Amino acid sequence: MNPKSNPYSSNAMFKSWNVIYPIFIYFVVTNLAMSLFAVFASFLGADAQEQYMALQTAAVAVTIPFIVRYYSKDRKEPTAFWIHMEQTYTKKSPSQKAINVLLMFAAGASAGAALNNLLALTALKEISPGFQEANSNFFAGGIFFELLGACLLTPFLEELLYRGVVYGRLCDLMILNREEKTEEDAKRERRSRLIAMVISALLFGVLHQNIVQFVYAGALGILLAWFMEEAGHFYGALLAHMGANLFSVLRVETGIFRWMEQSRNAFAGATAALALLSLLLLGAIWKLNREKE
Repeated sequence: MNPKSNPYSSNAMFKSWNVIYPIFIYFVVTNLAMSLFAVFASFLGADAQEQYMALQTAAVAVTIPFIVRYYSKDRKEPTAFWIHMEQTYTKKSPSQKAINVLLMFAAGASAGAALNNLLALTALKEISPGFQEANSNFFAGGIFFELLGACLLTPFLEELLYRGVVYGRLCDLMILNREEKTEEDAKRERRSRLIAMVISALLFGVLHQNIVQFVYAGALGILLAWFMEEAGHFYGALLAHMGANLFSVLRVETGIFRWMEQSRNAFAGATAALALLSLLLLGAIWKLNREKE
C-alpha cells in the first residue's frame, strides 16, 4: 500500500485540533450521559453515589460508538502510523500473537500492581482528595459493575481513544510519510514515536484530574503505547489495561492479595517482586517480538 498524504497535515493548528477534539467529544458525551443516567436513577429512588460504577458503566457504553467511529476512520487512512502497525501485526506468527496476549495481560497486571504499591509508599494518596473520591467511586456499585465497567468497557474505550486515536494521530503529526527512508529518517521516526508515547501518556494522566492518577496513568500510559507498538494492534494496550484494573478489583474485593499488607516487610518484598516480574515480562515481550518464525 502506498502512503497518501497525511489527512491531518494541512497546518499545525489543524493537526493539534485533530488530536484534541476526540478527547473533548469523549468528555462531553460521557459526562452528559452520566448526568442523564444519574437524574434517571434519582427519579427511580436510587442513590446515584452508591450506584456510581453502574452509571459510569452505562455512560461508557454510550460513548464507545463515538470513539469507535474515529478509530475506524483512522484505520482506513494509509498514514505512516497505520501502515507501520499493519506491517508489524502481519509479520507475527499465530503463536507470537497468542503469547503476546498472555504476556501483555500479565505485564499490565504486575506493572499496575507495582505502581500502586510504590504510590502507597508515598504520601500522595493521603493528600489528594481527588484520588480519594475517584477511588471510592471506582469501588462503588458492586463487583459485577467493577468487572464489567472498570475491567472491560472502560479499558476498551480508553485504549481506543488514548492509544488508538490520540497516540496514532500524534505519531502521524511527527513522522515523515516517505516510501524511502534514510537511516537518519528511521532514527527520527523512533524519536517521534517515543515523544508521541510520552505526550499521549501525559494527556492520559492529566485527564484523570488528580495527582495520584496522573503519576499512575502517566507511567502506565507509556507502557500501554509500547504494548500497542509491540503487538502491532491496540489489543496489546487493551489487555495490559484490563490486567492492571482486574488486579486492583481482585485486590480490594477479595482476600487473595491480603498477604501483601500483613507487614511492612511483606509489602516491600511484594513490591520488589512485582517490579522484578514486570521487568522480566517486558523483556520477554521485547525478545518475543524480535524473533522471526
